[in-house]
Amino acid sequence: MELKQKMSWILAVGMGLMIISTWSETAVAASPGSQLYQKACKKCHGELGQGKKSKADSGQFKYPPIHEIPEEDLLVAMAAYKEMWQKKSYEKNEKRMAKSAGRLSDEEIKAVIAFISLQLGREEE
Repeated sequence: MELKQKMSWILAVGMGLMIISTWSETAVAASPGSQLYQKACKKCHGELGQGKKSKADSGQFKYPPIHEIPEEDLLVAMAAYKEMWQKKSYEKNEKRMAKSAGRLSDEEIKAVIAFISLQLGREEE
C-alpha cells in the first residue's frame, strides 16, 4: 500500500471514530437520564455530580458528591428518599432530596442512576 493510500485510510478511520464518538456523546446528552439529572439533581449535586461544599464550612459538603457512589447504593438511597416523601417522614435537611426523589417514577429513578453511574462516573477519567 502506498503512503498516500495509507494516509487516506488512517484519515477515514479517524473521521469515522470522531463521528461515532460525537454521536454517542449526543445520545447520552439527550438521554432521559441526562435530562432528568439536569432538571432534578444538577442544582444541588453539580454538573458532574461532584457535590457542593457548605458555605459555612468549606471542608464539608452541603450536597454530597454522587458521581462515585455505586449504582446499587444510589438505588437504595433514592428508594428511601422516595418513600420518605410519600410518607412525609423526612427530616428538615432531607426534604429537598425526598421531594426530588418523590416526584420521579421508578423508571425515571433508574434512568437517572444509569446516567450518573455510566456518564458522570467517567467524566474525571
